[in-house]
Amino acid sequence: MSDNSFFREVDEAVRHDRFKALWDKYGVYILVGATLIIASVASYKGWVYWRDRQAQEAGAEFTQALTLETGKDEAKARETFSSLAESGPSGYRVLARFQLAANEAKAGETDKAVATYDTLVTDGKVDPILQGLATVRAAGLRTDSADYAEMERRLKGLIDTNSPWRFSARELLGLSAYSHDDLPAAQTQFTALASDQGTPPNLRERANVLLALIAGTLAASGATAK
Repeated sequence: MSDNSFFREVDEAVRHDRFKALWDKYGVYILVGATLIIASVASYKGWVYWRDRQAQEAGAEFTQALTLETGKDEAKARETFSSLAESGPSGYRVLARFQLAANEAKAGETDKAVATYDTLVTDGKVDPILQGLATVRAAGLRTDSADYAEMERRLKGLIDTNSPWRFSARELLGLSAYSHDDLPAAQTQFTALASDQGTPPNLRERANVLLALIAGTLAASGATAK
């Protein structure tokens, strides 16, 4: 036996003894840890499967409710949307709440629709983009009855934070001021809307039309536009 072989065998024996000693001391913990890891992976995969299954079922229910609504079975559709809003997966809960609010508005239940949108606005679990949409829809339903102060309170946050909904918010504020004969305030909002390079073309066109009407009214009354 060569010296190298002898030393290698000794080294392997030493490592084997060390491994055995470690196993005798920690082997049970290693087995338990491995078992927990396997159980955790299995549980996670089971949860993912359950979540995906729930989402698929909720999607099918949501689509069926939309079909029922189109088919004039609005009572059944609302029942399904209400169920999803209460116990569906998070994404479908939000969509169902939007649909319920839209249905309430369509049925002339304006106050209920506004209240439903308002709960979406204040729900921290709702995506900010969807919160903005709910803000605009609630304000749109209030345009004819709310004073300018309420509309400003509802919409100013979208404008101040440079939200993607700021264009719709400015238009609604301008319409509110115009409907209450506050032409200078309406002119301010529509001017800002028309001059913003990001304003969608259709909103800019409407803003320019209303600015022309305001200018004509102010000129006819001899008032000085601010």
